[in-house]
Amino acid sequence: MEYFLNYYPIAMIALIFISFFGIKISSRFKKMLIIICLITNGVYIIWRFGFTLPTASPADVTMGIILVVTELLGFLQLLVFYTLIWKERKRTPVLLGEKDHWPSVDIFIATYNEDRNVLKKSVAGCLKLDYPKELVNVYLCDDGKRKDIKKLAEKFGVHYLTRKTNEHAKAGNLNHAMSCTTGELIVTLDADMVPLPSFLKKTVGYFKEEKVAFVQTPQAFYNEDPYQYNLFSGTNIPNEQDFFMRRLQAGKDRFNAVMYVGSNTVFRRTALDEIGGFATGVITEDMATGMLLQTKYEAAFVGEVLAVGLAPETWTDLLKQRDRWCRGNIQCGKKWNPLLLKGLTPMQRILYFDGILFWFFGVFKMVYILAPLLFLLFGIHSLKTNVLEITMFWLPAFLSSYLSFKSVSDKQRSMSWSHIYDTSMAPHLAMSALSEFIFKKRFDFKVTPKGVHTDRRKFRYTTAYPCAILFALTIAALGKTLYDYLVLGTFDINITSYNLFWVLYNAIGLLLAMLVAFDRPRFRSSERFMMNKPAVFSTSQTDQEHQCELEDLSDTGARVRLPYTAEAADYYQVDNLIIDQVGKLPVQVIWTTKDGDHIEIGLRFKELDSELYVNLIGYMFTEKNAKKADREKRADTFSTVMRFLMKTEKNPEAFKRKYIREAFEGKGTLSIPGEDSLSEIAIKDISPSGCQIETNVPLEIDGNIWIAFDDQNLGQRLALVCWTKRKRKRYTAGLKFLDEQPNEQPA
Repeated sequence: MEYFLNYYPIAMIALIFISFFGIKISSRFKKMLIIICLITNGVYIIWRFGFTLPTASPADVTMGIILVVTELLGFLQLLVFYTLIWKERKRTPVLLGEKDHWPSVDIFIATYNEDRNVLKKSVAGCLKLDYPKELVNVYLCDDGKRKDIKKLAEKFGVHYLTRKTNEHAKAGNLNHAMSCTTGELIVTLDADMVPLPSFLKKTVGYFKEEKVAFVQTPQAFYNEDPYQYNLFSGTNIPNEQDFFMRRLQAGKDRFNAVMYVGSNTVFRRTALDEIGGFATGVITEDMATGMLLQTKYEAAFVGEVLAVGLAPETWTDLLKQRDRWCRGNIQCGKKWNPLLLKGLTPMQRILYFDGILFWFFGVFKMVYILAPLLFLLFGIHSLKTNVLEITMFWLPAFLSSYLSFKSVSDKQRSMSWSHIYDTSMAPHLAMSALSEFIFKKRFDFKVTPKGVHTDRRKFRYTTAYPCAILFALTIAALGKTLYDYLVLGTFDINITSYNLFWVLYNAIGLLLAMLVAFDRPRFRSSERFMMNKPAVFSTSQTDQEHQCELEDLSDTGARVRLPYTAEAADYYQVDNLIIDQVGKLPVQVIWTTKDGDHIEIGLRFKELDSELYVNLIGYMFTEKNAKKADREKRADTFSTVMRFLMKTEKNPEAFKRKYIREAFEGKGTLSIPGEDSLSEIAIKDISPSGCQIETNVPLEIDGNIWIAFDDQNLGQRLALVCWTKRKRKRYTAGLKFLDEQPNEQPA
C-alpha cells in the first residue's frame, strides 16, 4: 500500500498532463485523457468504499454512507457522460429533392396565457418558412380561450383551435389539435419559439426513412438567461442549457435516445397515432412521448439551431421552470420506468434512467455542501482519512476530471460554471425531487412567463435565502475553525485542512448563487438584434430621404445612426424607416442623442400590417442574427463578481432622452406637489423632453415635481424624477417633462 501511495499519484498526474498537452498534437490524446479520468475516479471510489468509511458514531456512519453513495452515483453518471461524449453522431444533412414527395405539415403552437406580442412573433416566423405555402397549416392551439388571440389568428390568416376543457394541459391541447387536423407531419412549437426560414427545409428530409418518428432540433434562445443577464455575462458565458441541447443530445443520437424537449420538433403523425398521441398523466409530456416512440421507431437529431425563443427572464421564473422539469421527469420515471419499459435497448434504458437520475442533482449537491459544514461545526465525520491520503487519491481524480471536461467541452461549459449552476439551484431542486419521489405530491402544470419587462432591480430573497443561510453557516464554520486554532488549540491539520478547502470551494458557488438572485431591470418589452446594416428614413417636413445605419432592431422599434448636420432639427419628425427586404415602416421618434459627430435616433414602430410584420420578423430571425455567445470567455469567478460590482447601479436610468440636450446655464425653483416650500435650482442642460438640475434638496425617484424657470419663455413644467446622484451636499437629478408645453402651476 505504501509503495502504491508513493508512485500512483505521481504517475497518474504525469500521464494526465502528457495527455492534456498532447491533444494539441493529436486528438487521440483526448480519448486517452478520458480513459485516465475514468481510471482515477474508479480507483478513488474503490478507496472510498474500502478504507474511508467512518465508524465512530451513528451520525458518522450515516453521513459516511450518504456521502459515499452520492459519490458512487456521481461516478456512474461520469461513465454515462463520457460514453455520450466519446463520439458524436454527425448526421449528413438530408434534403428533399424535386422528385421527392413533399409531405404536408401542421404546425401546432400550444399556448395558454402567453403574451400576445410573444405569440405574434412565433406566428410570423411560421409564415416565413421556406416550404411550399400550400403544404403548411399553422394552428394557434389556445387553452386560454382568449378573444384577442383569436383575432391575432384571423389577422395573420392562421387557424385558431380551442377546446371546452383543459384536461391534461399541454399534452391534451396537442392531442386535441391532432384530432382536428390531417397533416402528414406535425411540428410542435412553444409559444415563444420563432422558427428560422430553413426549419422545415432542414428537417423534413429525414422522414424519407420510414423508421424515423421524430426529428429534434436544439432549443436555443435569443435573449439572455438570468445567469448571463443578472451577472452582466451575456458575452462571457453561453446559455445554461446550450451544452445539453447541443453536445449531449448529439451523443444520445448515437443510441437512438434523443430526448424530445417539447418544442422545435417534427413528428410523423402515424407514429404518434400508434402510441396514442402525446403522453398524458405527467407534467412533462415531452420526455415520455419521445421515450415511448423510441420503443418502436427511431429519432434523429439535427444539431443546427433552427428555431429560437425566450429563456426565463427572472431568477424566480427559471427556478419554477426547473421545478416543473424536475417533478415531471420523476413522474415519467415512476409511470414508465425506462429500466422495465418493453421495446427499449439496454443503452436506451441506461440513458433514460440517467436522465431521470440527473434531476436529483440538487440532493447530491446538498450532500456535498453539508458534509464539510457538519464536520467543522459539529464534528460529524463523513469520511475517515488524513490530508496525505485524500490528496493521493482525490487529486488525480479531480485533476483528470477537470482537464478532461475542459478538453471535451470546447469552452461551451466548464466545471466551475457547472458548480455554480448546481449550487444555485440545489436547495430548491432538492426539495422538488424529494417531495415528488417520496411524497408523490401532484402539482398543476404552470407556464413559464415570457416577455417580462420591469424597471426595477429586485432581490429575490425568497429564492436566495437558502443559499444565504448556507453561506452564513460557511462563515460560522470558518469562524469556529479559527477559534479552535487560536484559542483552543484543537486544530487538526490532517482532517480540518481538506474540509476547509471543501467549504471554501462551496462558498464560491453560494456567493454567485446570491448574486444571480439580483434581477436586473428589463426595460425593453422586446429583445433587440444588433444589425449594423444600411437603411433609409424620411421625415414629414420634407420629401428628402436620409441614408442611415440601422444599429439595432426589434419588432417594436429600431435605433439608427447618421452624421450630425444642420438638418438634424428635421430628424425629430421622422415618420418612415425603409429597410430592404422589409418595406416602408411607419415610425415615431422616441429619443435622439448626439454622439460626437453623429446623431442617434430611437424609433418606435406604429401599427404594422400583417405583411410588413411578417417581413420584419423574417428579416430579424435569420441564422446569423440568432447566434449568441457559445463559448466561455473571461468567465472565471473573480471577473464575474467584478462585472457585477462595477456595472450594477442602484438607480438605473429608466428613460432615454427624446431630444438632444443642449448645455444651459440658468436658474429656477422647484416645488413638490402638496408642499408650499420653494427651493432654488441650477439648470445644467435642457431639451424639449427633459432637463438636468442641481439642488440641495434630496428628491425621490419616480416622484413628480414642478420646475419654474427664471427665463420667462420657459414657464413652469411638471416633471418626473428619473435618477439622482449625490455629491457632497448637492444633488444632481435627471427630469422627464410630463406635460407637452410650459403651463401654469395649479393653485
